[in-house]
Amino acid sequence: MQPTFTKEIEFRQERDFGAKVNATFAFVVAHGRPLGKCILYIVLPVALLAGLAQAVAQSELIGALGASSTAERVTQLERYSTISGAQFLGFIAMMLGHCALAATIYSYVLVRIALPEHEPVTPALVWERVKPSILPLLGSSIVLGILSMLGFLLFIIPGIYLAVGLSLAWAVQVLENRGIGELLSRSLMLIKGKWWSTFGLLLVMYFIVALLSLVLKMPQYLILAGTALHWSWASSPVLAGAMALLSTTASMFLSTFVLVAVMFQYFNLVERKEGAGLYTLVNSIGQGPAPVVQNHQLRPDDEGEY
Repeated sequence: MQPTFTKEIEFRQERDFGAKVNATFAFVVAHGRPLGKCILYIVLPVALLAGLAQAVAQSELIGALGASSTAERVTQLERYSTISGAQFLGFIAMMLGHCALAATIYSYVLVRIALPEHEPVTPALVWERVKPSILPLLGSSIVLGILSMLGFLLFIIPGIYLAVGLSLAWAVQVLENRGIGELLSRSLMLIKGKWWSTFGLLLVMYFIVALLSLVLKMPQYLILAGTALHWSWASSPVLAGAMALLSTTASMFLSTFVLVAVMFQYFNLVERKEGAGLYTLVNSIGQGPAPVVQNHQLRPDDEGEY
């Protein structure tokens, strides 16, 4: 079977809305094993740290809900409402974990494109590209978070606009190796005129991920409900911590689908605005079987904006 998504031209294509969603799942299926191995080696340690911090916080909540008296329960819940060390550590680990996940996925694509078609991608090769990317991604995440927060504080609509407009920032930063100042303007430039299609793609992918996350978190919610109702089997902090660890780690990995969808939107917009796939096609002439490029200027049956 001919491997898919191994050449640059297979990424640099214009895709309508359905094609981007299909490409997202097709890529995850085609590269699930090697990409998953890279994610386990690079992202899993940070994800486990985030999960452990969440497990400790969950145990604190279980203890508050299981208090013997109402007054004690209120006191414990008030204490839980303040940011504890475990909650702060979990927040930092989650942020770092998502940065590591984005760096791993996009670095994997760069390595896959650079290698010969049948040469496998190894975690060591991906790690060499991930190492210099994690801290810059963390820095850009803080900047993007502040900008989006300011937008939401001013009015909700500017915050939503900025959040979508800057959604390509991580992809631009890793795939184009740009600095923080450049990636902001670059992301907004690519999104210009395609804000609604990007918003729709993000909305659909986040909805899918939210549904899957909800299924994974059902045992955790059941334990919380059982503790509040004083069911004996649900009062175990160990059980609650284990469920929190598993659900937090799994939920982080589910973000892979959103990050891959954003990547295909990035390639789609770059091709529409700059036609980079055409240059790749021209440069590949005589170097092997002719790849197929999809460009809306060459497609009279273009299905529209999406």
